[in-house]
Amino acid sequence: MNSNKKIEQLKSVDLSLNEINLIAVSCDENGNITYVSPATESIIGFKPESLLGDKWWDLTYFSKEEGQIFKQKLCKTIAKKETSNPKPYDRKLKCKDGSLKWIEFRDSFTVDNRFVSVGVDITEWKKNEEIKVQSDTIINSIDSIVLVSDIDGNVIFASPSVTKMIGYAVDEIMGDKWWKVTYDNEHNANYIKNSIYKEVFLDLKKDANFSRQKIKTREGTYKWIEWQISKGVNNTYISIGTDVTSRNLTEIELKKAKEFAEESLKAKNEFLANMSHEIRTPLNAVIGFTDLLLETNLSAEQIEYLKTMQNSGNILLSLINNVLDLSKLESNKLTIEEIPFNLHNKVKEVVKLMKIKADEKGINLNLIIENGTPTQVKSDPTKIGQILLNLIGNAVKFTNEGSVILTVKPLQEEGKIRNVYFEIKDTGIGIVSNKINTVFGAFTQAKSDTSRIYGGTGLGLAIVKKLVSLLKGTIKVESVFGKGSVFKLTLPLKQISKQVSDDKLNLNHSQEQQLDLKVLLVEDNKTNQLLAKIRLEKWGCKVAIANNGIEGVKLTQKEDFDIILMDIQMPVMDGFEATKIIKNDISEKASKIPIIAMTAYTSNAEINRAMNYGMEDYIFKPFKPTELFDILKKYGNVVKANHDKEKEKEEVQVTPKNNNYKKYTDLKFLKEESLNEDSILILLIEIFIKDFEEYLKTFEIEFKNKNWEKLHAATHKIKPNISMFGIAKLDPIIFSLDTKFKNETNLEDVEILFEKCKEIFKIVKVELLNELKSLNHE
Repeated sequence: MNSNKKIEQLKSVDLSLNEINLIAVSCDENGNITYVSPATESIIGFKPESLLGDKWWDLTYFSKEEGQIFKQKLCKTIAKKETSNPKPYDRKLKCKDGSLKWIEFRDSFTVDNRFVSVGVDITEWKKNEEIKVQSDTIINSIDSIVLVSDIDGNVIFASPSVTKMIGYAVDEIMGDKWWKVTYDNEHNANYIKNSIYKEVFLDLKKDANFSRQKIKTREGTYKWIEWQISKGVNNTYISIGTDVTSRNLTEIELKKAKEFAEESLKAKNEFLANMSHEIRTPLNAVIGFTDLLLETNLSAEQIEYLKTMQNSGNILLSLINNVLDLSKLESNKLTIEEIPFNLHNKVKEVVKLMKIKADEKGINLNLIIENGTPTQVKSDPTKIGQILLNLIGNAVKFTNEGSVILTVKPLQEEGKIRNVYFEIKDTGIGIVSNKINTVFGAFTQAKSDTSRIYGGTGLGLAIVKKLVSLLKGTIKVESVFGKGSVFKLTLPLKQISKQVSDDKLNLNHSQEQQLDLKVLLVEDNKTNQLLAKIRLEKWGCKVAIANNGIEGVKLTQKEDFDIILMDIQMPVMDGFEATKIIKNDISEKASKIPIIAMTAYTSNAEINRAMNYGMEDYIFKPFKPTELFDILKKYGNVVKANHDKEKEKEEVQVTPKNNNYKKYTDLKFLKEESLNEDSILILLIEIFIKDFEEYLKTFEIEFKNKNWEKLHAATHKIKPNISMFGIAKLDPIIFSLDTKFKNETNLEDVEILFEKCKEIFKIVKVELLNELKSLNHE
């Protein structure tokens, strides 16, 4: 063969090797590389000519030593000192950029005894093989079931854990067999399969909850499997199932226990609510008519008797509240007030109430208030009175001879907080030593026959303990059985310098004021009807009476009323249903009548229920005349304003410069709370103006987005400030907006209410800016 022909053949070979992307090398008997195929450059980056001679062994191996060892072995093979291995082998080649490629080589000898090695790039295959080995290792080691299914739900892969978890061999659940063997019901199986298809492949809301399914095992038993399902590649989806049978059974048991506890609590609350209603209804009449009698011309002796009756009624009310308070305390629903009061008068009032009982038993009840005990304080006078009533009441009850002494004295002072110490010491039966640590438990008494001999529920001290904790105080007891007990109570009270008026009966503050409202009273109790009618007529109201909800609805259809006082619990139709009809089914005008719930129920659930039915407010029975007057005035003013919208618009245009102008704000409460400190008042006004302006901006933004949740949060946040600043015109509007946003209902007039808010705030802002000028002496 001439040289030209040989060159042409080599070029033809090169082209072929390039096309099939193979590395081909040949070498002489000394191991020097005489040929490298052009495709080598595209695979490992080196130009063929740069690898000729000894360079191949230096550049393509990761160490020169390794390259030389392989070269020497090859020379022995060429010299026939070692036999050639015809089988392919894998070798790592070092690329020009320092990376590696896996090449599968096959060695051979040509007819002229030249050594040739041809290699193919298997790097990607190696990687996939490693991944597969890793995946198989992971899948074989996990306890969860792993299934891969096609778009039709047929299983195309199942992990070996299927056998371990539910007993089936892998081939027993492949294809459509999974749905046939693990589900009892073909309809349910198809329903779950279709739900998975809709969610995974169509992004539709799932029809069924397939995250937890009851799966039948090969033995015929069932296991609860919790599934995590995700979309795979090539129209497949992957299901990973975890055995949650034990957890599910625990959850079922917990759910049953929870439902039982909730039912028990519901029954308890219903009993307490019903008991409260049945006792409070006649008590409302007793206290109410006593108040009315005290407003008439009486002799000093008659006033004394009636005040005793009034005190007795309040004690009975307190006893009812004990049971209800314990329920609230146990569910953390009782709140603590912080209002100014005269501590000396409060203590004397409690002692005076309990002295009647002490006198009946022929024992002394003495009060010692030591020098330095603060007079004017800020805390919760009702709760403190309740604590002392329970402790002194207990002492009197368990003392048959001797005395009960209440000592009050000051302890250390920390800033404006003064710790006040109360000691109730008696010479009664005492407490046995092994029971002294349990006396503050509910329904617990020192001896098993105590209740039979002395009476009582055993709730008093449990309530005392919880109330003391709420007031951040401490209480402990010391006792010697047969000689008496000493209860030691410490309460932190905020001292104030402002004089608080004595807690005397003040019924005439509104007697001369006239409300001039047309009121519908829906109440089934005749005594309470009479009491309310007398009271309302004294305030210049016209009163219509309905004996139940149906009568109330019928009267509302016939006549126009300014306000409706609605009892909740009535025969034939209760107050909830009647309110629902009035608010939704009579007329637009009737739906706007403020409905006030008169209720003996004190639970938040019942109050929320009343609000959800459309009632604007509530008042607890038995209520004080001042409470009824204030709530009628609050909503009555709103009604009168709504009767003439044009007139209201004119009022909005009035400015404080007009001599006949009636202020929109009433800062009386704010001034009392700030103790008439100008600097505090200025700060509060400035903060309010800023907060309300931010509220208006938030409203405009979120109303466009229809973000009712954010609107409710913003409205609810600003609502307490409206009352604090005495803005009566804004109060019902903000309340209405708060309710609408909370329930996301009746939103059609929100924009109108918002415009009213802006108009009223313009005037409020002018008033407050003028107030600021006055406070700054400008």
